[in-house]
Amino acid sequence: MTAAVDLAEFDALGSNAALPRSNGELVFDAPWQGRLFGLVVSLCQAGAFEWDEFKAHLIAAIDDSGVPETCDPAVYYRQFAEAFCRLSREKGFFADGELDARAAVEEARMSHSDHDHDHDHDHDGHHH
Repeated sequence: MTAAVDLAEFDALGSNAALPRSNGELVFDAPWQGRLFGLVVSLCQAGAFEWDEFKAHLIAAIDDSGVPETCDPAVYYRQFAEAFCRLSREKGFFADGELDARAAVEEARMSHSDHDHDHDHDHDGHHH
């Protein structure tokens, strides 16, 4: 029996943790949001944690962010990512410091995403 995550239960909260939707469909602003969401859902289905545990972190992260009511995926999935980081630390999914290092790298990448000179990311020689 697969422990399917019931997304309806997530939305049924009727709270500020409800998923951003448009016409009933989940809304993502950027590819990383969908990937993050898929990762969290698949880890949950694999039994890594209870959905309710994640939900508790998500509600706390939303409260801490000071943006309680958001239909904006860009804001929501930052809160979602914060909740996942907290859960990961609690569960010890990643070695201490590994997640912080990774987050710093991602943050640096995001802040440089608006520059106009090309980077050649293929300098390590292997092609996909």
